[in-house]
Amino acid sequence: MKPLLARMTLPGRWLAPLMLLLFALTASVVSHVVQLRNLDMQVMDQETRRLRERISVEQSRLDSSSALENPTLVRRLVGGLGLYSGMRHIYLLQRDGWVEASLVRSDIGQAFGEVLRLRADLTEVDKVVFGDLSSVGIRVLHLPSTQQLVGVAPITNGRRLVTVVDLSLPRAVRLADLREDALREGVLLLGVAALLALVMHLVWFRRARHLTSTLQRMGNGELQARVALQGRDELAMIGTEADRMAERLQAGQVQLRHLVDLVDRSPVVVVEWHNEPGWPVSYVSQSVDQWGYQPDDLLRGDLPYARLIHPDDIERVTAEAARYFKDGPDEHRQEYRLRCANGNWVWVDDRTTLSRNEQGALTRISGVLLDITVQKKAQLAQQEQAEFLRLFYELPFIGMAISAPGSTRWLQVNSQLCTILGYSREELLRMTWAEMTPQPDLDQNLALRDAMLANRTDNYSMRKRFVRKDGSFVHTEIDVRAVRNPDGTLKHLFSTIKDITERLQAEAAIGRQKDLLELAESMAGLGSWVYDTRSRSIWWSRQMYRNTGRDESMGPPSDLASYLAYIHPDDQPRIDRFMRAIPDAASMSTAEFRRHPDLGPLRWFRGSVQSQPMDTPGFYSYSGTLLDITQLKQAQTTLEQNNAVLEQRVTERTAQLRGLNEELEAFSYTVSHDLKAPLRGIDGYSQLLEEEHGSQLNEEGRQFLARIRRGVLQMGDLISGLLDYSRMERRTMEHQHVDVPALVAQVIEGHSADIDSTRVRLSLQLEPMVLQLDREGMAVVLRNLVGNAIKFSRTRELPEVEIGARTEGLRRILWVRDNGVGFDMKYHDRIFGIFQRLQRAEDYQGTGLGLALVAKAVQRMGGRVWAESQPGQGATFFLEFPA
Repeated sequence: MKPLLARMTLPGRWLAPLMLLLFALTASVVSHVVQLRNLDMQVMDQETRRLRERISVEQSRLDSSSALENPTLVRRLVGGLGLYSGMRHIYLLQRDGWVEASLVRSDIGQAFGEVLRLRADLTEVDKVVFGDLSSVGIRVLHLPSTQQLVGVAPITNGRRLVTVVDLSLPRAVRLADLREDALREGVLLLGVAALLALVMHLVWFRRARHLTSTLQRMGNGELQARVALQGRDELAMIGTEADRMAERLQAGQVQLRHLVDLVDRSPVVVVEWHNEPGWPVSYVSQSVDQWGYQPDDLLRGDLPYARLIHPDDIERVTAEAARYFKDGPDEHRQEYRLRCANGNWVWVDDRTTLSRNEQGALTRISGVLLDITVQKKAQLAQQEQAEFLRLFYELPFIGMAISAPGSTRWLQVNSQLCTILGYSREELLRMTWAEMTPQPDLDQNLALRDAMLANRTDNYSMRKRFVRKDGSFVHTEIDVRAVRNPDGTLKHLFSTIKDITERLQAEAAIGRQKDLLELAESMAGLGSWVYDTRSRSIWWSRQMYRNTGRDESMGPPSDLASYLAYIHPDDQPRIDRFMRAIPDAASMSTAEFRRHPDLGPLRWFRGSVQSQPMDTPGFYSYSGTLLDITQLKQAQTTLEQNNAVLEQRVTERTAQLRGLNEELEAFSYTVSHDLKAPLRGIDGYSQLLEEEHGSQLNEEGRQFLARIRRGVLQMGDLISGLLDYSRMERRTMEHQHVDVPALVAQVIEGHSADIDSTRVRLSLQLEPMVLQLDREGMAVVLRNLVGNAIKFSRTRELPEVEIGARTEGLRRILWVRDNGVGFDMKYHDRIFGIFQRLQRAEDYQGTGLGLALVAKAVQRMGGRVWAESQPGQGATFFLEFPA
C-alpha cells in the first residue's frame, strides 16, 4: 500500500493550490446541484402561473365571442393562442366532446377521443379533461410521464378550452442560466487558486525546486554540483547534508571508474540480472555496444533480457536456467542466439555464476558473455552442407545410385530407386543391375559402360527397362557420370534413374486422342489450322485437306494468295479483307464463303479465326476452323422460301382481321345508336305516363312503372359498359409518360362529391412515380377502383380508402384499399369477368363491368391486376407494371 501512496503523492507546489481549488469547486458543484434539483419545481410554478394568466384572459374573450354565436371569430381566437411560446395543442370542445376549434384543421369535427388516440404524446389528457366535469374553475395539471402542462377552462354553453404547453423550452432556458452562473463562479475560483500558487511559489517552492534539480544532477553523476542554500530552515539543512554526501561519493567514484574501464575494454560483456520474470538487467558493461546497444537501453527496464533471446532458444534456456537455479551447479554455461539492435542474430557463450545466501536462496545472477558467432556459423554451415547433400540424394522424384567401375553391383541407392524397382534397400545392395536388365537393353548398357572405362567418355544416357520385383517392366531414362580420382582413374559411377513409364503411356494416350480428334473432325466436316507469324509455320489438320480438295502430300498453302485460290472468285475480295483485319480483332471472327467451282460441286464453308499476341511485340499466333455448312445453307434456302409463303398467309389473315374489326365497329355504332334509341323512347314515354297519368294508376301500377324505368336505366348502363369494354379492346394504346400522383389527384377530384357525401377518410401513400402507359386507360382503371372502394365502404361507420404506390426492384406496384364489405377469395377469378357480381344489385348498384374493364385495360398496358380480401374486412386491389 505504501508504494502505491508514494506514487500518487503530488509535489507541494501542485498539491496546495489543487486542494484549495478542489474545495472551492466542490462548494460550487454542491450549490449547482441544489439549484438543479429545484429547477423543475421552479419552471413548473412559473409556467403554471403564466398558463393560468393566459387562459384567464382568453376565457373571457371566448365567453364574449360565444355569446355572439360567431364560429369564425371563435376559431380565430383559438388559433391566436398558438402564438404563445411553448403552446403545442389547443382544442375548444363542445359539450358532447367534439372538437369545435383546433390549431390542426383536420382535427375540427372529430371526436376528441379519436384525436387523442392518434397522438401518442396526449395519452393521459383524457383523464384531465373528463376526470372532474363538475369543476367550473380553471385547472392546470402536469402530465407526470411527459414534460407538458395541461390547462382546462370552462366556456359558456358547456364547452371547454383545453391547452397543452411544452415545458422543454423554459426548462432549457433556466438550465442555461444556471450553467452560466456555475461557469462564472468556476472562473473566479481558478483565479484565486492561481494567485495562491504564485505566492507559495515565491516563498517556498522555488527554493525546493533548486534543491531538487541539484539532487537530480548528483543522481545523474554530476557529483561536483552543490546545493549551497542559505538559511536555517529545513531546506537549508537538507542541502548541507546533500553537499557532504556528494563529496564522499565523488571520492569513491574515481576508484570505481578505474575498475569499470578495465571491464569495458575487455572483449566480453559482463551482465547482472534480477531474478524476476523476463530477467531484467541490473548491470551491463559498456562493451555491450558491440551488439548495437547502450547500457541504458537494458538498464531502464523497457527491454527485458529474455526478449533478446531467439524465440527458438528461449524455451530451452529458460528450462535449463530454472534447473540450475533450483539444483545447481552455481557455475554453468549455455549457448544461444541473441538479437542485436540492427535485427541481426549473434551466438553467445554465456558463463553464468549464481550467488546464494546462507539459507541457499538465490541472491544474485551474474554472467560473462562471449561472442562465438564465427565459430557457430562455420559449424552450422558444415551441418547444412551435409543435410543438403542428404536431402538431394533422397529427392522423391528421381532415383540415384553409386556403383563400382569394375562390376555391376550397386554400392549405394536412394529411397526413390527402391520405390521405382520395388525392392528394399538391402535387397538392391545384394543384387547387380545387370541381372535386372533384360536384353537387348543389357548389351547396349554394357557397351556404353565399357566406353567410359576406356576413358573415351565421361557420361552416357540411354533408355532402358528394368525388371521389377513383381516381374513387370519399368521404363526408365538413366544418366551415368564418371567420378574420377586426381590421377584420372575411374573411382565411382554416379547414376540417376528416372521412371518414364507414365510418360510413355501418356504419349500413347495422346496418339490415340489425336486419332479420335481426326475422326471427330471428319464426321463433323470441321477442319482446323494454326499459323505462327514469327516462325511462319503453318499446320493443317487432315480434314482441312478434305474440305478444300488439296492433296495432303503438298502440305498447307505457303501464303494467303495460295489459300484464296481455293475460294470462289466472287468471295475472294471479301475473304481477303476479312483475313487481313484479323490482327485488330479482339475476339473470334467468322465469315462464310464458297469453294472454287473448278474443285467440284458447290460447297459452302464457315471459317472462324482468332488471333493471340505472342511474347514478341508485333507477332501473332492465328488459329482457325473451316466448317462445311453446305447442308445448312440448303436448309436455309428452303426456310426462306417457306417464310415467303408464310408472310403471304399473314398478309391475307391481316386483311381478314381488318374486315372483322370494321364489322365490330359497325356493330358498336348500331348498339350505341339504334339499340339505345328504343330505350330512350321507353324511358321518355314511361316518364310521361308517370307524370300525366300516375294519379290514375293504383299503387301496384305505379310500382310496375318504377321497375320499368329502373330496368331501362340499368339497360342503358349495361350498353354503355359494353361499349366501353369494346372500345378498350379495340383502341390503340398510346404509351406516354404518366405522372401517377398527378393522375390520382385528378381521379380523386372527379369523385370529390361521393367522398364528401359518404364522409370517406381518404389517405395517400404515394411515392413519386412516372410510368410509360396509356394515360386514358390508366385513368379508367383508377376511376373504377376508387369508385368501387367508395361504394363498398360507405356502409361503415368510419369509411376509409387508401391509395398507394411503391417500387419493388424492377416492379411498380399501385393499390387501392378499403374497409368495406370485402369478399371470399375463392371468388377471386370470378370478379374480373363480365357481368360477374358478388353483391345484390339492390344493396350496391352497378353493371358488373367495372372490374372486367379494369382487367382488360391493365392487360392491354402490359400489367397485372389481382385482389386480396376477407369477408367483412375490406379489399385491396393491386396493379403491377414493369419499370
